[in-house]
Amino acid sequence: MTDAIEQVRQAFSERYGHAPTVVAVAPGRVNLIGEHTDYSGLPVLPIAIERRLFVAAAPREDEAVVRVASEQFETPAEVVRGVANAPVHAPWHRYVSGAVGQMEGIAPGMGADILVAGDLPAASGLSSSAALAVGLLAAMGAAWGEALDREVLVTRAIHADRASGAETGGMDQAAIVYAEAGHALRVDFEPPARRLVALPAGIAFVVANSGVEAPKGGAARDSYNERVVGARIAAAMLADQIGLDLTNPPRLGEIAGVDVVDILVDELPEKISPVEVSRTGAAGLEQLVQLTAARFDHMRKVPVRKLARHILSEAVRVDDAEAALREGDLAAFGKLLNASHESLRADFGCSTPELDALCKAMRAAGALGARLTGAGFGGYALAAVPPEQVEAVIAPAIAATGGPAFEVHASPGLEVV
Repeated sequence: MTDAIEQVRQAFSERYGHAPTVVAVAPGRVNLIGEHTDYSGLPVLPIAIERRLFVAAAPREDEAVVRVASEQFETPAEVVRGVANAPVHAPWHRYVSGAVGQMEGIAPGMGADILVAGDLPAASGLSSSAALAVGLLAAMGAAWGEALDREVLVTRAIHADRASGAETGGMDQAAIVYAEAGHALRVDFEPPARRLVALPAGIAFVVANSGVEAPKGGAARDSYNERVVGARIAAAMLADQIGLDLTNPPRLGEIAGVDVVDILVDELPEKISPVEVSRTGAAGLEQLVQLTAARFDHMRKVPVRKLARHILSEAVRVDDAEAALREGDLAAFGKLLNASHESLRADFGCSTPELDALCKAMRAAGALGARLTGAGFGGYALAAVPPEQVEAVIAPAIAATGGPAFEVHASPGLEVV
């Protein structure tokens, strides 16, 4: 990685005419299991990967402007600190604006020159947007002599990512900051906790692109937010049934351990609108529809029953998957990946024909199990593979969708050098 850091330092100097003072190295992440559970306060089990972004930065004292160039995108971003509603000339600029906005009150009057490079693909479900937010925040803080505490960094990165319009949870940022090599990271949200899970010998991981982009914008963003609101509605209606008061917004994690919940899920409506729920008194309308960067259509009917069924069952699969890894029961782990994908396909509705075909091809080639990874609606699928079968799984994965497909390893989290 030293060579890559020197390359980005050199590229920065060629672009800006002076050397960077800091480089933040932010990895991508692959979620082993626990999909669409984090924004409900339920656990996840991701790894960081060796595909990563390098964010080189140097402070500017002459004006409070943050200039960001990317080797992946043609149009640079320029954000004046303290000015709301900065112009957006390319989709990735929203993440830059969100990150700069999260530095309000830190080193006022300072600007920065920044260059982003790396091999982490965008719009892929490998958490490039969260890596960008984490990398930008870490680089700006260090360049301005006010490095952020890691807990603060995670929180601010979550808010920066949500500024793009998708009401995401906190899995990606936690994995990017806290992951360690050779381990998965179990993240709990209620109450907050983290623990490392050593990956046993005899297991490798392959990721493969479905050929369909998974951007957090447009239709994919709207579909994501629809599921966030549906999960809130499920939590509110279930809590109302059993007489519990929930936080704002309501989250399924607050009631997941109640014995009768699994029975009551089957009584939830297939679809219902937020305004209809508010009229029942189960929750206030704003609790259901308010998003960080928008307000959800209160008249739109959203799926509820199947979403709750997936989220609650997926949380159990996280527990079971952690136990399988600790015990070295790789066959059981693979079956859990398959069950997760089927739930995401049949109940949650975020798979695609391409992702389904990709998972099927990798299983047929010898994978222990395979599932989509990330929010879905496109992007990458993950396969757990015996190490000797890695190449045998990569070849049919590429044949199924055109690739790319490659092995990933559980890698360290954020580094600032």
